[in-house]
Amino acid sequence: MDLLAKDIFAALPSVLGAAAVAPSLLILWTIASMDSRPEPTRVVLVTFLLGAGGAFLLAYVPFILPRIAKLTEWPTFQIYLHTTFDIAAPEEALKLVALVFFSSRYMAYDHPMEGAVYGAAVGLGFAAYENLFYLVNNPNYWAALAVMRGLFTVPVHGALGIIIGIYVGRAKFGNALGRRRTYGFRIKCYLTGWGIATALHGLFDFPLILQQQPGLSQSDHEILLLAFGIAMAGVATGIAARIIYRISRSHAASSNRFTTGHRYQNHPWHLTSLFGIVLFLVALPLLGWAQQLISS
Repeated sequence: MDLLAKDIFAALPSVLGAAAVAPSLLILWTIASMDSRPEPTRVVLVTFLLGAGGAFLLAYVPFILPRIAKLTEWPTFQIYLHTTFDIAAPEEALKLVALVFFSSRYMAYDHPMEGAVYGAAVGLGFAAYENLFYLVNNPNYWAALAVMRGLFTVPVHGALGIIIGIYVGRAKFGNALGRRRTYGFRIKCYLTGWGIATALHGLFDFPLILQQQPGLSQSDHEILLLAFGIAMAGVATGIAARIIYRISRSHAASSNRFTTGHRYQNHPWHLTSLFGIVLFLVALPLLGWAQQLISS
């Protein structure tokens, strides 16, 4: 049962709200700390909130879209078309809109990492509100849901946002050959970033939606479907990590030091983030148990 928006926001100052938002903020901090030049905090936070606003729109405002899934009679292919064009495409389109009309104004010519940071911010903002929505709607097993979404869904949304952000930056400043300032080139970049993110998102959601179909959830195919979804999460996250690695390496003063040059050069950001993730996963069951104890 879907809850009213006021019920969703009322859960923010609680353990459940912290469990929904903390993974997104932790990953965003990790990515931002890899940037050699700090982005304006205000712009990053507004981009994060725009992503959350996009998730809010899709949750409560009906969008009239052509039902492409109805073009085929094959049920499995219908589900794939549904996850790609009815779910993934609008979500990634809203991320693209936020990046094009707001965040791109703050991207510098010689600093492509900004596209990754702002893309991660809009994707993780989307994931934060989506997490809050699902956790509030499933109060009986919110802790387990928070762990699963924190491990897979949140990083995927961030990774897809990074992919779009990189192409938005390329659309604004052109590629290595200096191609830019043409309307057709910008549109091509926007559609390429949106298309890649939509395709990966659809492949990630497809097995998760398919296993919910009657008669399939208890079959031998459930493990394969879950494995496929996890693999797609790994692919999306791997592409985003590769993008960040190449950008960071190209801007480093030394080619053999991944962290050389950024503002946390002497700070073990990777160990801090790992510790934070482990602490979050360990604390969730304890917090859930404490909340049940207090409620009883």
